[in-house]
Amino acid sequence: MADEGDMVKEDWRDEEEPELAWGFDPRGLLSLREPAAVLDEKGEIVFANTLFSVDGVLSDDGALSASLAAVLSMPQENRPGGGLRLHGGPDDEPRVFDILVLPLEQPGWRLVVAVDRTIDVGLQNALVVSRARFKTLVEVSSDYAWETGADGTFSMVTPKGLAGVGAKDLIGGRPGQLLDQAAPQAAISPFSTPIPVENVEVWMRHVDGRRLCYEVSAVPLYDELGQWHGARGVCRDVTEMHQHQRYQAEQRNRERVFSRITDVFRREIDPNDMLQVAASTSTHGFGASGCQIFAAESHPDVVVSHPRLLLAASFGIVGEPVLVDPVLDQMVAVLPPQPQVLPIAGMSVLSSPAIYSGRLVGVILLWRGASHHPWTESDAQLLASLAGQIAAALEQRAAYRLLLDASRSDPLTGLLNRRAFYEEMRRRFRRLQRDTKTAALIYLDLDNFKLVNDTHGHAKGDEALHHVADILRNNTRSTDLVARLGGDEFAVWLDNADETVAINRAQVFLVAAKALAIYSGRADRPLRMSIGIAVHEPKTAEDINEFVSRADMAMYSVKRDGKGTFGVAPAARKKR
Repeated sequence: MADEGDMVKEDWRDEEEPELAWGFDPRGLLSLREPAAVLDEKGEIVFANTLFSVDGVLSDDGALSASLAAVLSMPQENRPGGGLRLHGGPDDEPRVFDILVLPLEQPGWRLVVAVDRTIDVGLQNALVVSRARFKTLVEVSSDYAWETGADGTFSMVTPKGLAGVGAKDLIGGRPGQLLDQAAPQAAISPFSTPIPVENVEVWMRHVDGRRLCYEVSAVPLYDELGQWHGARGVCRDVTEMHQHQRYQAEQRNRERVFSRITDVFRREIDPNDMLQVAASTSTHGFGASGCQIFAAESHPDVVVSHPRLLLAASFGIVGEPVLVDPVLDQMVAVLPPQPQVLPIAGMSVLSSPAIYSGRLVGVILLWRGASHHPWTESDAQLLASLAGQIAAALEQRAAYRLLLDASRSDPLTGLLNRRAFYEEMRRRFRRLQRDTKTAALIYLDLDNFKLVNDTHGHAKGDEALHHVADILRNNTRSTDLVARLGGDEFAVWLDNADETVAINRAQVFLVAAKALAIYSGRADRPLRMSIGIAVHEPKTAEDINEFVSRADMAMYSVKRDGKGTFGVAPAARKKR
């Protein structure tokens, strides 16, 4: 090669018109931007431009590289279509060439041009790799890609399909066929959106009936004229995430309601207040229309297999007793182990037994109207948890009532004791001032009772007191008050009674008291009753102390005048 690196044989320079021998002027090759050379009939280089050697087409000894020589020896139809790969150039990186061979006029001579396609092939390979990578990512991705056309139908869906429907079956179909018609949908469907949208919730129905929630992001497609002709986007199945978020929200609500009720139980002293606040809080916490809490009627020292349920607390809109009683009877007869949903008169009721120490102590009913959401498993679980707390409150209420009854009752006869009688009488006396109704107070004292104890003993005396309590209890109304004031003294408050009613009642007592003669200590000193009666008129100015004093004085007046009968106190003075 010449010093300039652009000649192999120098005798062509001596030729006045070399192109006449070669068929072209080889000096034109010097301006080519691709490697080029002229080969003689032996395949030796007659002329080559500088790029022909720089780009690795030549071997170190200046001859054709083995790769190029091998390609040139092949018939044209067998030469590799992907181009010739050579190493060379400034960075010694692989290069790719398309080899162009043109015959010259001189027999056996050829013009060889190597067209560098390294960049083109690199870009093509990168595109192939990129497309393969994108295809793999789409296939393994949790997203579902799709595209709709101007007619609103699917024109492309990734192989996984949507909502259990395969891609082939979706092509040409409308997205609306996949939607869950019972669920609220976005105002603008992302499958036909005219604007870009992100993370729009879309509810679909799986082919097996399950509800699926997808987050959809999409962009509209416009043609060169600016006309909308479809949309393209991706869907992500967020059903599990949505369910998890819903579960967490329900869990937080359960904790909030549970915490609220238990906090009320800690703060409230009166069990009745506990239950009323529990009914109110449960109504709001469950999103219910109303709540009822029923308590099993307690019987001390008596095991009841089918207890009667009485309303202990109520809040909001609930069913009428005529609708509720059959439900309660059924629950008492067949105790359900877990909360259950019952349809009652167009409403949905979530019911749960309240169990304490293996006993049914109550029932909780939560009411929802037809417009409310149906009860969920989470609601049932929360009510089951709360039922345990409410059961403890019901048991505490029962114990409180027993304790209260014990503190207000005479331990021997079971009648009201002195303190309870006067507390209730004061309350009723105040009510008389508002109602302007009459009431009667009867004081009773047993005649010759001490002789009963002295003669027959205290056990016989207690038996006689029991008999007196039965006489008074059996001959009064449920609205009246009957008490043992102490010893052999008793009192009866008659609601809404005038003097005639009071006298009639005293006479009934005296007739029944004849049976007490069997307890007498001596035949000439029989056990009898002395009764004093006072009637209160609201138009008078007397207070409760004067009222009590008049009854007491009437009773002692009878005892002084012979015993065994009744006396009526003079009327109180009129108001001025």
